[in-house]
Amino acid sequence: MRDNQVDINQWKAFAEQILGRDFFQGFMDQGEQGGDHKSTIEPKYNLYRGPSELIVLINLPYIRDIKSVKLFVKDQELVVKGNISFDYDHLDLVHGQLYAGDFEKRIPLPESVNTKKVNAQYRRGILQVQLFPKLKKNGYNVEIQDSVE
Repeated sequence: MRDNQVDINQWKAFAEQILGRDFFQGFMDQGEQGGDHKSTIEPKYNLYRGPSELIVLINLPYIRDIKSVKLFVKDQELVVKGNISFDYDHLDLVHGQLYAGDFEKRIPLPESVNTKKVNAQYRRGILQVQLFPKLKKNGYNVEIQDSVE
């Protein structure tokens, strides 16, 4: 590399300091797919928080069988894994901007959730996951019975 040339990684690191890390997401990190190029795309998501629930919306387009998507809930993390396939493997990809392939997304949650009570629905390319915060156990009052003998 010549002295007057800037390494793309140095430039990107400098630009991220000014513009923010998410600025390049979606067009810099994804790249075009073709040949043997492997992209490491994670689905985009929104996280909503209310007083008694958390809602996570995950963008999962073109899922033919939702049973092929695996959803795991840990104490403060939601993990979704799966595969997006367009079924055009018999053709050569000339230009590709749509992601196809395996994906895994780990979503940190703002608080501990009840891992046994989770609702998930897939509709119109969006996976909606409803989670409920763990109840804070401060203890319970115990009423003492007076026994007469």
